Amino acid sequence: MIKTKIFKEGLEDPSIDKQINKWIAKHPDYIIVDVKLGSNLYETDRATCFAYSALVIYREYENV
Repeated sequence: MIKTKIFKEGLEDPSIDKQINKWIAKHPDYIIVDVKLGSNLYETDRATCFAYSALVIYREYENV
């Protein structure tokens, strides 16, 4: 079965790379099928900033 997990990077979140690597280290039995990267531009009264996201598509090794 194919599953997905979303990672988001903003002002307070660590980088997406660090988040994904930490998650993979905790789940060595997952097979990464694909990673879709995205970015959004947000404007507020004070500033304009980017928010990045990654959709990781994976499957568990036992379900291959």
